[in-house]
Amino acid sequence: MLRAVAFVTALVVGGVACQSDVKPKPPLPAVSAVASQKPLDRLAPGELSPGTARVFGLEVPEGMVVRGQFYEVAYVHGHVAPDALANYVRDRVVVDHVEIGAARTVFPYARIKNGPADRFFQIEVVAGDGRTELVIQDVTPRPKLPAPISNEESWRRAGRSPDGKPVDMSEFK
Repeated sequence: MLRAVAFVTALVVGGVACQSDVKPKPPLPAVSAVASQKPLDRLAPGELSPGTARVFGLEVPEGMVVRGQFYEVAYVHGHVAPDALANYVRDRVVVDHVEIGAARTVFPYARIKNGPADRFFQIEVVAGDGRTELVIQDVTPRPKLPAPISNEESWRRAGRSPDGKPVDMSEFK
């Protein structure tokens, strides 16, 4: 028993002696300094990163190329996994529902978060032939055109009769 007490005492005294040689740890940075640092952005396995090209405000992911962009539709293709592309699009649009099929995922009437706020798009992710295609089509309802007027009405608005003569002769005096 005396040996056990002597052993424990030696450990405590040795521990105290060793602690005097230990340098104090530097203070932790302030909370505001830690919060102001940018977090490390890491992609999950298979997750796509944004590229430099944009179509209707949507950043085209790396590994994909814009094949054609027109006033109301754009075609983008590349060798990426269809499910990864669908997840990429899902994070960048606002949509009520998504239609998921075997070879196609459709985002009907979607609004692109960084795109024009007054336009809606149908976005399709189509898998096939070793590559994936992204089709973005503007489906914003267009304003209705006024009803066409008759030939007689157009002459009347111009101040003429259907034979081309002025209706009011006083304007020529």
